[in-house]
Amino acid sequence: MAASPQKDGLFVHDNTTAPAHPGLLSMFSLKGKTAIVTGAGAGIGLAVASGLAEAGANVAMWYSSNPSCIERAAEIASKYGVQAQAYKVEITKPEAVQEAVDQVVKDFNGRLDVFIANAGVPWTKGPMVDGPLDHYQNVVDVDLNGTFYCARAAATHWRRQKEEGTDINGNALNNFTYGSFVATASMSGHIVNFPQMQAAYNASKAAVIHLC
Repeated sequence: MAASPQKDGLFVHDNTTAPAHPGLLSMFSLKGKTAIVTGAGAGIGLAVASGLAEAGANVAMWYSSNPSCIERAAEIASKYGVQAQAYKVEITKPEAVQEAVDQVVKDFNGRLDVFIANAGVPWTKGPMVDGPLDHYQNVVDVDLNGTFYCARAAATHWRRQKEEGTDINGNALNNFTYGSFVATASMSGHIVNFPQMQAAYNASKAAVIHLC
């Protein structure tokens, strides 16, 4: 009878040794990297900004109408020992978005690694037939167009970093392969969220899903 390949639950001929490893959490470290989060003054955006900072990233926290973001950024910087700064940015204006991204890269460490497009607004004007057109336009501009402008602006830096292999100061980016862009969508982008009257919001979030 052939000998069993195992003894006490271990393979007899298993003489390999696992390589030394600093630990699992180090694999998720974002130390030295730069992230931008829109809609970062509260809610999902604030939680994401805090999580990125906890992982070691320097975080630019964008807001439009919530100045408490300034205080939140200071708290995050103090708590996690990273660079965190608030920026007031109108994401419905493509030129303003590009200028803000460029400024963040200059203010931080000359690079961009992560962009979280979280800013969004709901439809709040009841039946579509009664809602003002400027409210419709604002929902689409913030939720869809703003996301596109952010992706476009971030991509200009990621393409340059990939092609040139340096940050804007000429330092080698040995740990950069590609940027990460994440947009906050909604289940409303997948379903007709009845009885909520929010066709513009649903359509915008569906478009964001396909955009990303």
